[in-house]
Amino acid sequence: MKSLTKRILTSVIALPILFVSAFLFPEYHHPLLMVIVLAAISFGTYEMAQMVRKKGRVSPVIYLAPLLTLISYLERTFTDQDVFVFYLYIILVALTFSIEVFKGAKDDFQDSIDTVGRSVLILTYPALLSIFMMNILFMPNSSYHIALYFVFVFGEDTFAYFSGMLFGKNNRGVVKVSPKKSIAGFIGGILIPAVFGFFAAMLFPTIFTFSPLLGGFLGAITAVFGALGDLVESTFKRSADVKDSGFIVPGRGGILDSLDSLLFAAAPFSILITIFEML
Repeated sequence: MKSLTKRILTSVIALPILFVSAFLFPEYHHPLLMVIVLAAISFGTYEMAQMVRKKGRVSPVIYLAPLLTLISYLERTFTDQDVFVFYLYIILVALTFSIEVFKGAKDDFQDSIDTVGRSVLILTYPALLSIFMMNILFMPNSSYHIALYFVFVFGEDTFAYFSGMLFGKNNRGVVKVSPKKSIAGFIGGILIPAVFGFFAAMLFPTIFTFSPLLGGFLGAITAVFGALGDLVESTFKRSADVKDSGFIVPGRGGILDSLDSLLFAAAPFSILITIFEML
């Protein structure tokens, strides 16, 4: 089965599940969607660890990273804050440093700095970035904001892919880490989410309480960060000398290969909407 066919079949199955999950059981801040995200972060952490291990040792603390996702959700549910999750992150980083005091003796501490760096990377990506995905679950009219977030990210990926196929033949190779990507694909991937954001704000002003221009800006910025997330993941894979982060998703590779754009796009999407609500 060709990669494009697998990609389409996976999207046909996965996207409806995600969009339905946004509207199913919205009580208690989307527990079903939280479980899906937590499972994805757990698999993603494992995949990241497998890639990073190709470069050397990592701390066992990394396997506690998905706790950041869970604690972020629980803390916001019961306290309406998001503070302890950052304390937990600092605790996990400090624990990583401390364990190296003993583990590093195996090679006379020659690899200690690199080991700590690799481990902190895994604690940060994907787990720490996922707390912004948790933030979206707690927004007013959260089901619609979650759906808009998915439309932006998957819209960027889809239209970048097809824009690149149609118009990108002679403008590829601008970014070395992903030479098949083109300027046409990049423009198409940003333009369409911007249009979606503009019309979402214009057609549903009681749900999205920002102006159409801000909606277009939100769509464009979210798409830019989604594209960057894909490039960052490509950077990690090239460094680890692997084609895909895993094999669990047909036509796309591993969980991280599908999660990368969502992870990077969640922060600007969440932050900008918070700012827009204060205007």
